[in-house]
Amino acid sequence: MGKRLDVLTVADLCVDLVCTGDVVPRFGQQEQLIDGYVLEVGGSATIFATQFAKLGGKVGIIGAVGDDPFGRFVSSKLRTIGIDIGRVRVDPIIQTGLSVALAKDDGDRAILTLLGSIDATKPHDLTDDLLADCRHWHIGGYFLLESLRPFWFGFLKRCRAVGVTTSLDTNWDPSNTWLEVRDLLPWVDVFLPNEREAIGIAGVPDVDDAGRKLSAETPIVVIKRGGDGATAFIGQGTHHAPAIPVERIEDTVGAGDNFDAGFLRAWLLGWDMPDCLALGSRCGHASLGVGGGIEGQLREDPPRKGFE
Repeated sequence: MGKRLDVLTVADLCVDLVCTGDVVPRFGQQEQLIDGYVLEVGGSATIFATQFAKLGGKVGIIGAVGDDPFGRFVSSKLRTIGIDIGRVRVDPIIQTGLSVALAKDDGDRAILTLLGSIDATKPHDLTDDLLADCRHWHIGGYFLLESLRPFWFGFLKRCRAVGVTTSLDTNWDPSNTWLEVRDLLPWVDVFLPNEREAIGIAGVPDVDDAGRKLSAETPIVVIKRGGDGATAFIGQGTHHAPAIPVERIEDTVGAGDNFDAGFLRAWLLGWDMPDCLALGSRCGHASLGVGGGIEGQLREDPPRKGFE
């Protein structure tokens, strides 16, 4: 194939401070006790990249960190995992992004985020030579990468023109308006929303109707449905993978991003759709029992199934 990397992605580089406990924050200087915490590398595309690498894939990221302890923590962790961070710059003007999450026992969580380095990549950083270096381009954390949102339409068309396949996971839209996503879908090969995101983007109340509607606009739509598994919509057909039973959920941070990595690793290896869903589900499931999105990730080297 002549490509050094399987996947390139703009990484929303940050750290996640995930606190656990069944409490609700209260102002008025009221102190409350939590059960524990985890400090971990975070960011949708960053978690995706780490899981993809642990599945034997060659993945590179583009982004920035601050010249601060969190930035050094992020860079060291990603380098150890085996991700190509040669395009990650250290910017002394910004702070490394930070998300503080309070995760409840039922899997729900509240999140406070400082963008900082998360949105530090600009359109001029994404040059044409990048597309000569990878087979696939993944966009994660679409709504937090505000500087790039007007840029992606033209960039996805460039990917299509040179034969680089693409995937998109928007994550949640803080404004709940879902602007521009439908315009991108004809230029995306694999769209990976969860059920709330799919319903919001499609503008219909039923998740299956949303999948069918969106699959008329992009080749593959995979909707992550939590405890109801995951469903792939391809044209008029569907494939469903039931959820893997979970004994204990530490938190749900990164579960969807890990699913994306497993699904796309299998898809890029040429696996059939049920097997792609199965690997994605196993990756999402593996991260649930350990705090944060990275430490519980699946480590495997999936066999090739005749991709070339």
